[in-house]
Amino acid sequence: MGSKFNYAVLMNTTFNVPKHKLIGHRGVAGLRPENTYCSFVYASELDLDWIEFDTLLTLDEKWVVMHDDTVDRTTNGYGLVRDMTLQELEKLEAGLWFLPPYPGQKIPTLAGTLDMARQLNLFCNIEIKGADHTPEHHALLITQFLLDHSEVDLSKIMLSSFTLPCLIKIRELMPLIQIGYLIEEFAANTITIAQLYNFSCINCNVKKMTSENLAAATAARIPVFLYTINEPVIAKFWLSKGIAGIFTDRADLLLI
Repeated sequence: MGSKFNYAVLMNTTFNVPKHKLIGHRGVAGLRPENTYCSFVYASELDLDWIEFDTLLTLDEKWVVMHDDTVDRTTNGYGLVRDMTLQELEKLEAGLWFLPPYPGQKIPTLAGTLDMARQLNLFCNIEIKGADHTPEHHALLITQFLLDHSEVDLSKIMLSSFTLPCLIKIRELMPLIQIGYLIEEFAANTITIAQLYNFSCINCNVKKMTSENLAAATAARIPVFLYTINEPVIAKFWLSKGIAGIFTDRADLLLI
């Protein structure tokens, strides 16, 4: 996998270490409806300074905050996000499925979420969903979005995705943006890819993580974050091993 860019010269991958080494997963998904404004606010109230959330493109190519391809699980609507306009999506309730329900929660827009994050002084890990079939197009649109919103502090943004070609294109377009290399598990070339494109960190499934993987990343000076940890014993184990941080639905259980 070649590249004409020397990314290591272009950027410094260091970034603000999360307070308590915790990143709120979809806000605080175990305590509030995931990927909603109330979930992001509660993360801040719990003294987190990093949140993670997912973003998808609508039919009219607007960015909304949603994890699933469909709205079925987390709203009172049905259908694919990509088949609905922003105006249609904004009519749905996004907090009624949760127990207890949170009425009045609309599907957040990316612009609205980043504006809220700015007011709350939160860092944001934005996971780009739905990019498998059009990775470069998604990369172009997220880049254009961030460039069009000059009020966004890019030093407080990290982009991630399971779609590696999307991340590679983003790196080409935005040499200075923080990128989290999102993986299910380490492969033989994981460290090489992270170094080649100067990704800021590796975000890995805790269930597939090994001490050997962490040692290899540490030797390469690449921070590792693990998702999703809600159990204090597991969190304590990996933190003692030297991971950079944890994505969690239950920050209340892990706060020291």
